Amino acid sequence: MQAVAFGAEAQLDEVEEQAEDNCWFLAKHFKLHLHPDDLKTKHNLKLDALPPGVTLRQIYSDFLRYLIKHTQTYFEDRVLDGKRIWERYSPKMEVVIAHPNAYSLKQQVFLRSCAVSAGLAGDDTASSKIRFVTEAEASVHHCIHYANMKNVLKPGANFVVCDAGGSTVDTTLYSVISAAPLKIKELRDSACVQAGAIFVDLEMKNYLETTLAKAELDPEDVEFYTKTGVKDFESYTKRNFRNKSAECTVIVAGSRFNNPAIKTRRGQMTIPGSTIQTFFDPCINDIKLSVDKQVGVLKVPYLVLVGGLGANGYVRSEFKKHYEPGGSKIILSDDSSCKAVADGAVIWGTSDNVVARAPRYSFGLDRRWQYCPLTDDLAGRKPFITLAGDLRVSGGWSEIVHKGVAINAGVVHRRSYRRLYKKPTLRSDTLRVKLWAYSGDDKPRWAKDPLGKRLDGFRVICTITANLQAAEGAMKMLTNPSGSKYWELEFCVGIRFSGTELESFLEWKENGIQKTGTVSIILPKEDILD
Repeated sequence: MQAVAFGAEAQLDEVEEQAEDNCWFLAKHFKLHLHPDDLKTKHNLKLDALPPGVTLRQIYSDFLRYLIKHTQTYFEDRVLDGKRIWERYSPKMEVVIAHPNAYSLKQQVFLRSCAVSAGLAGDDTASSKIRFVTEAEASVHHCIHYANMKNVLKPGANFVVCDAGGSTVDTTLYSVISAAPLKIKELRDSACVQAGAIFVDLEMKNYLETTLAKAELDPEDVEFYTKTGVKDFESYTKRNFRNKSAECTVIVAGSRFNNPAIKTRRGQMTIPGSTIQTFFDPCINDIKLSVDKQVGVLKVPYLVLVGGLGANGYVRSEFKKHYEPGGSKIILSDDSSCKAVADGAVIWGTSDNVVARAPRYSFGLDRRWQYCPLTDDLAGRKPFITLAGDLRVSGGWSEIVHKGVAINAGVVHRRSYRRLYKKPTLRSDTLRVKLWAYSGDDKPRWAKDPLGKRLDGFRVICTITANLQAAEGAMKMLTNPSGSKYWELEFCVGIRFSGTELESFLEWKENGIQKTGTVSIILPKEDILD
């Protein structure tokens, strides 16, 4: 199956007519399929089915290929000697992909793979040429540049960026470290809620379906009028709605359609402003709860509101009523000539003012703890004797970085570990270490229960690898209390943030020389997306 129309052009009247005549399928809201499972579950998200026989990977790859093709055409047509410049410099091009705050390594690996399939980079260069930034962080760079925020951001000042977009609403709390040059850091792990503009559209859709059905219209007419009404609502009424005092009109049919019972004249349905308000309020309430949680008890003099939903007059007025009495001034981005996230992603790619980020999870390894009879026996944890001759119990949690605690960009957090062997050789030349993530806020002692089952909140996020062809030179021969020889391999697991991406790697010594493995990660099979 082949893609024939993309983005807004897929909703043109002539394209929709062709789609009906040729039995084309619409991949609607396909971005929601990539959202993390916990986000979809939390908001009871009902997804539109993908076209039959088409994978999410194919849709993203086709869409990215379409974008780069038209970017090239636009550049070559509008830049002097653009064709020659594109041919010369595009092989060195870096692509920045902005994504919701809730996305993690799983989604980034998927998007990078799709970008390679689309021809944006090769397999060997994708890790450096395909970069990622959260939508909230891209937005803050846009606002710093366009809203002249540099003049008000002083060292020690806090501010919040709320990016209310199409599907997700991303909120991040920042603190200013330096004004010149501007450097900021995240104060806690960013928030992401499913409360974007498409959910306002969904409320409108439900209202139209119910209202039209009560008018005892033909089911096919109900479907067509609902589709027409939602499209008109998205384009005009939703964007211009400001308060409940005035009635709103939505085009649902042609000018010959009249039905006084549902307040429809010449194809235009009149809807009370108070009803339209109820379409917005659930989303606004969810957004305010998310922002309130980010702010907590801190003094936040500035709240930056961006995104498509954030541009709505009613949303803006509700934010001002809620936050300005408490001392938080609402800053708006009114540059209608560009998208805040897209422009901000480009600015981020060349400047990157964020020097510290707070991870959304704790990261570490499962490990074996020294056996403690008083507690381990009561818990049912059975000890075993290691090659070193000591008693240990498995299933422990060894944390390397903690959720919500800011990590300076480029700074490595590491922790040392060891593995024991009967012989000075490995089964293969590759050392593999599973990196775990924990979603809770506490610091538990255990990652697994006494039966070896993962405890709630824990999951394996990836496997880190290192090439140890000279394994013998990395091992140390030791003797246990019983006189038996064994070999010990000491290594460190390092974690850092490069941009907004988590990077993890292994460090060890071979014949006294420090070695660092390449950033090489393998997702668990259940986390590989199609």
